[in-house]
Amino acid sequence: MTRVAMFDLDGTLVDSPRAIVEAFGVAFETMGADPRDPADIRATIGLPLEQAFAKLLGMPQDDPRVAEGVARYQEAFRTVILPRARSLVFPGVPEGLDALRRAGVVLTVATSKFHTSADALLAAAGLRDLFTVLIGADDVTYPKPHPESGLRILEQLDARPEHAVMVGDTTHDLRMAEAAGIASVAVTYGVHQRPELESARPTYVAETFPEVVAHIIGTLPYSSPAENSSDSHSSAGNTLVEDMLNDRTHHIEFNGHLTNHVKHAVVALAGLGIAPERIKAYHDNYVTLTPYGCPVEPARAPQQTVDDDNWLQLIGKRQDFAALCEFFDRRERELGMPEMLRRYLPRLLSGWVGALQHATIHLGWALDAGNRWMAIEGIAYLAFAHVDCHPERTVVTDAYGPERPKDSLLRIARFWDDNRPQLAAWVQNLVDDTTADTHPELLRSGLQHRIDRMLGEGHPRIYETPTWVNDQDTDASWDQLGYLVTLLYLAEPGDFLLLHLMTALHAMRHIADALPEEQRPEAVKCYWTGILGVLFSRGHFSLPGKLTALDSLFDTAMDDVSDPRWAREWDWLVARAAEEEEEHNPKLVYVMRAMWHRTGGRSIYRVAAGQFTATPELPATFEQPPVD
Repeated sequence: MTRVAMFDLDGTLVDSPRAIVEAFGVAFETMGADPRDPADIRATIGLPLEQAFAKLLGMPQDDPRVAEGVARYQEAFRTVILPRARSLVFPGVPEGLDALRRAGVVLTVATSKFHTSADALLAAAGLRDLFTVLIGADDVTYPKPHPESGLRILEQLDARPEHAVMVGDTTHDLRMAEAAGIASVAVTYGVHQRPELESARPTYVAETFPEVVAHIIGTLPYSSPAENSSDSHSSAGNTLVEDMLNDRTHHIEFNGHLTNHVKHAVVALAGLGIAPERIKAYHDNYVTLTPYGCPVEPARAPQQTVDDDNWLQLIGKRQDFAALCEFFDRRERELGMPEMLRRYLPRLLSGWVGALQHATIHLGWALDAGNRWMAIEGIAYLAFAHVDCHPERTVVTDAYGPERPKDSLLRIARFWDDNRPQLAAWVQNLVDDTTADTHPELLRSGLQHRIDRMLGEGHPRIYETPTWVNDQDTDASWDQLGYLVTLLYLAEPGDFLLLHLMTALHAMRHIADALPEEQRPEAVKCYWTGILGVLFSRGHFSLPGKLTALDSLFDTAMDDVSDPRWAREWDWLVARAAEEEEEHNPKLVYVMRAMWHRTGGRSIYRVAAGQFTATPELPATFEQPPVD
């Protein structure tokens, strides 16, 4: 059985409607025609170009002026849309498409664009290689909403309608799917609004692309071995990876507070294209003997029943992880994953730094991989290990003028440089105070104790929140924050805590995408406040001169993603990562490669990917037995 996901292009994968309106405007201007209302142009998106121009010009499709309009538009498309293609890709699309492919779903495109235009746009956006079949308006006799586009895809892949789903942002997409007997997912972030989409009776309505991915992976039927003998190796591999992510036989921590990272490594290695059999061998070696020299521990039985009346009492108490899993498992079955996350995440975001950010990584990477059970574990771990960064203490200030994240970081680095002895002594006194209300297991930890004490006490500079946190587009903030934490890592390559900030940012981005749009700035604020707490807790700060020098090297440095030498270098990095016992290194390569692709080949991510870390030595406090 072949499982197929069909995607519309404009307004579903790529945020091109605004650029399309602009291209139509250029076409009308060069034709000498009167401009059209942008709303009228947007209403034609999803129709073939001939139909759109005929409707907007009020002429038959065979009128020469319609053909002229199409030609003028295609020229504008090359000059207006294609150069901006990478920046127009919707959040979560590259990562989500990768997750679907890893889950064994065949990706296809059914678009009202001409085939060559759609092919060029996907290539310019860096997505073309992900799709097996592309059907454009000129590939069929009857374009959408006629079912021919969907049926042609099914025919080419020898697939059945019940094993396919169509994702689109217009009623044309949804009606095509319905006519072809295919399930459909309507996305609300494109051209048509939710009421209009619901009038076309979609199977499901999604607000974000990660939600689309989770729905597809959770609902498209899997085949049995007898049904799919021609692709049994691929199916077995996908099942092997899913089985590792669905495993419930091990506790989330071992030897006290050390996080069981093995599922993070599975996601990273699968995302890097490592063979499932090698991933399974890695998994089995890790659970037998972790890099810390001890095995992971068996799962523990729940000790109580957790419900909506008492779950808040367990936040940050490091008690009864299994009961928290049972609670969120039950609530997800009742509410569905999107609603469960929207309901409980806002209360948990402030504790994202807990367990050295591994709870956040567990949840965010589960959403990246589209695995339900791992996501249940992740949100339960977020509650279990919650360490509050206290975003309620923040005060927005414009005292330092307009800033970007990098500017804000350099300002704080200069503040540390100017006051280094006093700040270092203050941090050490804070850490040496063991009378505060800190969980005993965190005292045994060392690093987690430092972070817990710093965030509990705080510092005024941590809570001076620059205006970009609330005012800037969150997607731009994540991109800029990704650059600055990578800059920090290159200033101190191999630093264990700084590496976590990069892999946690990848997770926070996925978590934020699961929230309603108006709540996403809160995720950015929590991340910014939390990383400052982590950086302050170390008792030192990267030197501003070094950060500035590195920024001058990498700020505008770009790799040509089509140059084969960079593909070879990534192959070498992936090969190195696959041999590493320290699981943070494949995670590093996975995240840096995703950022490199996302930014069109920004060199800093390729360079940082090669800066592997080593498993840290456990502090002397580990000579004491675990507390929990």
